[in-house]
Parts: sequence; C-alpha cells; structure tokens
Amino acid sequence: MDSAKVTGGSLLKHVKARVLNTVDSSLTMLKKKGNLSYVNEMYNPNDFFEEVHHVSLYPEDSIIKLENKTIKVHVLKRIMNKPLWYPANVPFFLLQFIKIAKRNRVLVIRGRSTGLSGFLGLMTGKILRIPFVVSLGQNTKLLRELKIRFKKESFSLLEILKDVFVELVENFVVRNADFIFTPSRHLKDYASSLRADRGKISVVPWMLKRDIFEGKVDRNESNKIVARFNLDLKKPIILFVGRLEVEKQVDVLVEAVPFVLQKKPDTQFVFVGDGILRERLEERVRDLNVAEKVYFVGFQPTNVVKAFLSMASVVWIPMSGYVVFEAAAFRAPIVAFDVEWHHEFISKEVSGLLVENRNHRKMAEAVIKILDNPVLARKCGEGARRKLVEEYNPEAIKREEIEIYENILDKFSMR
Repeated sequence: MDSAKVTGGSLLKHVKARVLNTVDSSLTMLKKKGNLSYVNEMYNPNDFFEEVHHVSLYPEDSIIKLENKTIKVHVLKRIMNKPLWYPANVPFFLLQFIKIAKRNRVLVIRGRSTGLSGFLGLMTGKILRIPFVVSLGQNTKLLRELKIRFKKESFSLLEILKDVFVELVENFVVRNADFIFTPSRHLKDYASSLRADRGKISVVPWMLKRDIFEGKVDRNESNKIVARFNLDLKKPIILFVGRLEVEKQVDVLVEAVPFVLQKKPDTQFVFVGDGILRERLEERVRDLNVAEKVYFVGFQPTNVVKAFLSMASVVWIPMSGYVVFEAAAFRAPIVAFDVEWHHEFISKEVSGLLVENRNHRKMAEAVIKILDNPVLARKCGEGARRKLVEEYNPEAIKREEIEIYENILDKFSMR
C-alpha cells in the first residue's frame, strides 16, 4: 500500500468523530445488486466513526434500512423533481448538505465519487471549514476517449459537452480536496495529472466484500444454474461479466469470438450483464455467424454470477473493476487488456495474461493459449487468488483507512 504522509497527533484516540458520507449512486441500486450489506462495513470501517450521516440524492433511498445503526440515511429533496444537475437543484442541495453537517456536528466529509455529490461535499467542507476527503475511482478522461473512438462521427456535440462538463467537475473536486483516496497507482498518477497535490493522495486498495474471498459454491448447484442457460457443461466457457457499455470495451470481445472458434470450435461464450450495447452486440454476432456459440444472459444475481465464475475456463476482461477480484477468488484464469490499472494486479503468466489494448486478435490468441495449456491455466488462477488474499485483506485496508482519517482530523484540529 502506497500512503501519502499526513502528520498529526492523536485527537481521535479518545474522541469519536462524526462523518458526512455521500456518493453519486443510489443505495437502492446497491440493494438490487446484492451489495447493500457491503455498505454497513465500508461506510464505517470497524465502527470507527460515532455516526455516519449518509446523504443520498435519490428519493427511492428513503425506504432503505441499513443494519449498521451508526449509519443514518438522509435523502435530499429536489426542486419539482427536476434532474440532479437542474440549476435550481444544486444550491438547494448544497443548503441541505450544510444543514445536515451543522446539525450533526460532523468533523469530516467523505465523498465517494467526484461528480455532483463530490462537488456538494467539497463546497460544504469549504464553507464550514471542515476537511473533505474524496475517492477517485476512474479515469474519466480515458473513458471519454474510448467513447469518442467507439462512436466516431455519431458522437453528438451534446454528448461531448456533457462529458467535458463531467471532467471539469472532477478536476475541480480533485484539485481542491483535502485528501484523495485512489485504489491504484494508475489513478494516483491520474489525480496528479489533474494538478492535485501528490502529498495529499494515498493509494488504498478497494475494500472488497468479504464473500469475494470465499470463492466457493456448491458444484452441483452451479451445474444446475449454468445448465439452465442451455450450455454444455463439458465444453469450455469463456466468460465476460460487466455492463454492456462503450467504456467497458466489450465490443472488442465480440470481434475476437470467430478467431477463438477457428482453433477451438467447441468453445461457448457467455456475456453476463446488460446495457445500451446489447442489441448492437447481438446483431454483430449474427453478422459474424457465431450467434449459436454466444449467450447474452443479461443482468444476473450474485449466485448466478458466482456459478458462472466457478465454471469458466477463462474470464476475459477488456476494462473492469471488481470482476478481476471475483475471477481471482474462483481461481479462474484471467485474460485482460493492458489498460488502466490491470497491470497492477495481472502479471504475465503469474496471475493472468495481458494483451495489447483493443487488439481482438491478441485477445483471441491469449484465450486459446489458456485453453491449450491446463498447467498455465491453473498457475494463473492460483497466482491471482494468492495476490488477492495477500494484497486485499479487508482488515488491513480498514486499518490503513482509519489511520488516514485520524491523521487528517489531527491535522485540521491544529489549524
């Protein structure tokens, strides 16, 4: 772990703090994905904070109940139910942020994203003169470049302006935050490129759900689940898990399918997830005459995803986050594009295979290499599992995060 140095005393050794927590996504969506229990641990690691006041921008979160009683959910009101960035909504949201922070005497504001919620958290911190800590979870500039490359002439001016605006907001939030968490060295460098003070950035790996480390399912039950999708359990399964969106580069995988089938005609390809590209991808596999080998199964609950991971011969990852860890937990061989932070987890023939970004032929060759070499497949699966266990221990990560909070609050107490 690569931590920035923040010096201070021991303010919080005898006094517990209250934190205002905010994120751009909704708790309702986390519940749909089966990740709501994760919030109870992530938002208040080891119950370090006396209270966590989670501020949500989504009305549907008003009915969400969390098991951790230290976490209080506050749902903001909107102006006539207008979109989040509606000009009258932003100052109205800010006033509510300030009111919640003052009423509950929070000592630190934790923004878990750099969009609207991060902007509101930052401005609240500046107005009330309390520290604002933010997580930078993605390279927005890279994602915009991928969209433009994918859409080319069809990319509208409105879409470009929208993405540029998102980048400007992110830049402002990152540059002015009092401290920045990044889950990878790649994103630390990206934050630095946005002119953030490198001394305020700390690399702390993602705090993963505990059940990720289990990497176990009932084999018979998994067989039943996978068989429901008319797959042949005796033939190789190449698995993709994620959103069918431009920024995930899933379009490149479809182009690799025919090249794999030339050498391995019995191979089956499963795409778990949904998104705006699904119809286009389904049309493309028909054009390539490989539709009978490709299964688009849509969004699936956690137990189905785990079943597929346990059965996969290869998990291919064009651009990803958590599925890298999920595949590693199940010792599934990983083949990924060498892009963003992938090289920090995947090393050649130790914890997987990396290939040139967006090169579908290289991706196909790597998949075939794994299918042809069971010893290599097992070695990569075991190596990825070992790296996961050694470097992403939740308790160690929580301790590091808590220490950073202590130092930040100590530092601000001496101002």
